[in-house]
This record gives sequence, C-alpha cells and structure tokens, in this order.
Amino acid sequence: MSVLDDQVKLAAADPAGMLETALGFARQIRDGWRLGGAARLPSLPRRPEHLVVCGMGGSAIGGDLLAGYLAPTCSIPITVVRGYEVPAFVGPRSLVIAVSYSGSTEETLAAVAQAERAGAALFAVTSGGQLAEAARRSGVVVPGGLAPRAALGYLLMPALAALDHWGLIEPHGREVEEAAGVLEEVAAEAGPRIGASRNPAKRLAELLLGKIPAVYASSPWLEAAARRWKCQFNENSKTLAAWDAFPELNHNETVGWGAPPEIAGLVAVVVLLDGTEPARILRRVQLTSDLAFHPASGVHQVRARGAGRLARLLSLVLMGDLVSIYLACLRGVDPTPVEIIDAIKQRLRA
Repeated sequence: MSVLDDQVKLAAADPAGMLETALGFARQIRDGWRLGGAARLPSLPRRPEHLVVCGMGGSAIGGDLLAGYLAPTCSIPITVVRGYEVPAFVGPRSLVIAVSYSGSTEETLAAVAQAERAGAALFAVTSGGQLAEAARRSGVVVPGGLAPRAALGYLLMPALAALDHWGLIEPHGREVEEAAGVLEEVAAEAGPRIGASRNPAKRLAELLLGKIPAVYASSPWLEAAARRWKCQFNENSKTLAAWDAFPELNHNETVGWGAPPEIAGLVAVVVLLDGTEPARILRRVQLTSDLAFHPASGVHQVRARGAGRLARLLSLVLMGDLVSIYLACLRGVDPTPVEIIDAIKQRLRA
C-alpha cells in the first residue's frame, strides 16, 4: 500500500490541513465570486486603458491567471507587477488591482502608494493589514487565517467579479459555476481516500519523488498554471522546480537538455495540456519530447478538465496543488510552513 493511502500518516504529515484547504478550492471560487459581486464598488471615472495587478508570491499568481485567462476576450492590456514600483504608464487612465492576503506586503504597499500618487483608480483584495482600509473603500476584505497560496480563490475571484461588474469583461457567471463544478470533480477523483492506483495526483507525486520537476505549459495562456505548479513545488514540497511554455521553450530551454545525463536525469518533465491545442502545438510537444526530453527521468502529461477556459485553467491549478501536497507528504515535510521566507522578512524588518 502506498504511504499516501495511509490516512493516519497523511494527516500526521499535514497537521495544518493544507490538503483539506486545497480540496475546498471550488468553495473558495464560489465564495470569492460572491464576495466580489456583493462589494460596494465605486463607479470608475472613465474606462481604464490599462489594468495593473500588484502583488507578490501567492497573492500575485491570481494576477497571472487573470491576465492569461482574459487575454483573448479583454481589450484592455493586463500587466502584473511583482515589486516596489509600477510602470511609468500608470496614471489616471489606469485601474490598479492590489492583492495582498496579509495586507502588509512591503512591495505591494509601496507600488500602491506610487499608483495612487499617479492618479490611478484602485481596487484592493486583502484579509486585513494596511491594505484593508483601501479595500473597504474599493475592494474586498476576504476571510483570513490561510497561507496566501492557499487562498487563491479568495484572491482571484473578487477581481474577476469586479471587472464583470464594471462591464470591462464579458459576463462570467456561467463560467464560474462550471469551473466550480469541475473543481469538485477533480477533488473527488484525487482526494486522499482514493487509492494511489486510481488517483492521478498521488501517482504523479510518486513519480516525482526524488526528482526536480520541470513544468511546461503547452501554450502561453497556460503559463500562469505552469508557474503556479512550480511555486507550489517550492513552497509545499520544499523542492527545486522550473517552468516554461511552448512554443518559446523551443527557442532556448530545449538546448539545455543537452546537459550531462547525470544532471538531466534528475529532472522529471510535466507537460500541462489544455485539451484544445492546435495540431501544430501538439506536434511541437511530441517532437520536443522525443528529441530533447529523452534524458529526463520521465515525461508526464496532465490534461485540463472542463469545457470553458476558466474551468480548464483552474482544473490544472488544483491538480498541481494536490500533487505538490502529496509530494510533501512523501518527502516527510510539512507543506504549510515557509520558514526561509519568514526568516528573510524578519531580517529585512530588523
């Protein structure tokens, strides 16, 4: 029996319940959408020419997902800022979405202050801290008590709901409900009580044990999902990981697979597939797997679920979260603490 099928050992390896939180992703998606729809949102003085999402770490990934998901349908360009400063174009015709789960993220607060001085409109999402006052004026205060990376539904969906409310994107009610339903299906099929022999998340975690995951998105719009997988391996599994996307990786990353076999053999490739890729992309994936990835310990494909783009994107996110938590349990590490991040923050405040 796989150690991942031992419920007692699984619970002991995850004392803070990161797995249980991940399995509730569908509920977070619905709650976050509801909170955003119920928020008292001021009227925008004008239709923005730019959308800028400011955030760091687990609070920023929602911006990446938003940008990738909305790119084909939203005529307003979306930029994600991870740092202290916003771009020079930010001004009165910009809408800045500030996301900080703690509300006290140093870089985000600095970027928000600069954006406000430039005259940008602000929408804030937080659970408290210094950003809470801004969120009460224009934004959403979400439930606290989670690790930021475990609060993705609360951090992503209010922003999507606000853009929907302001008429900046097409109505999304049906897409949100479909996505939540698909996430419930994924959670049911990959939950802790489903044996490893029938559980895709457990099986993949076992194949990745002792390896460095390299997560590759089949197309640019899935880049945020690949990045999320990489970050979850870092924070939950406490392991090195990498990410990239087709077709760009065919112009650089693939050459790196000429590394010595003893190095390349430590890497396990995970390819994230949308399920609607054109033939030319699927051919790239197959050729690259055959010609470049052959030194890897394995090449594993993960396919998105659902009909709508939001469902497909978030189904990949949830699968990555579950794989990373199961991998943490296999490695004997608690998926919740991020001690080195906390230590760096403490030193910076000293």
